[in-house]
Amino acid sequence: MATIVIPAREKSTRLPNKLLINVKGKPIIRWTVENCLKVKNADRIVVATDSERIKDSLKDLDIDIFLTPDNIKSGSDRIAYILCYINDEDIVNVQGDEPLVNTEDIERLINSLKNEKVSTLAYKIDNEKDFFNPNIVKVVLDRWDYALYFSRSPIPYPRDDSFNSIKNNVFKHLGIYGYKKDVLHKFAYELEHSPIEDIEKLEQLRFLYNGYKIKVVKATEDTIGIDTEEDLERFKQLLNLKEF
Repeated sequence: MATIVIPAREKSTRLPNKLLINVKGKPIIRWTVENCLKVKNADRIVVATDSERIKDSLKDLDIDIFLTPDNIKSGSDRIAYILCYINDEDIVNVQGDEPLVNTEDIERLINSLKNEKVSTLAYKIDNEKDFFNPNIVKVVLDRWDYALYFSRSPIPYPRDDSFNSIKNNVFKHLGIYGYKKDVLHKFAYELEHSPIEDIEKLEQLRFLYNGYKIKVVKATEDTIGIDTEEDLERFKQLLNLKEF
């Protein structure tokens, strides 16, 4: 079994206070938490937040909530801050702005931790717009589905061919992570920060830079991280197509 931890920072740059935006009667963070509560092989849901307002919006749910400092830089670092309160060896990081992650994909990610130290989800990109969008992180895989590299740039770059000729090898990183507890502790407190991590602004590159393998579990369904007004509108549209 595993603990799902949802890092939830109140302040956001592109979409202010996005986790507290009300959609169909409840804030986005609550959509995310209630979705995670459906995961069958998770025995505990934890929210790590810097916000009393976020805590109050979730206080009636069967979860644990821990307040953390507001100057923590990344979601993984925020989870590491509360590691002493987590007993499970397997930890899954679901960002607070990812309300529609397929729960069966999360379950498959948890299962991968039986054999892996670090895992993540990815989904095939099927259009050029997403491929060239720097807000969508791409990941290149080796033959065993371990990550070779993550980038905001279009990778692998089709030097001689069109996008259509390579799209079977193009994957979007969904940003949902699974890790062993001891590995996450090393990530936050021992591993050297890398230049590529700082350049791309992608924390997962710290693992690759320090020699860790990241297993990529191919998701059965795309998801949406809510960072902009456009993402918010797409989320609302998707809710209208799903049954809740």
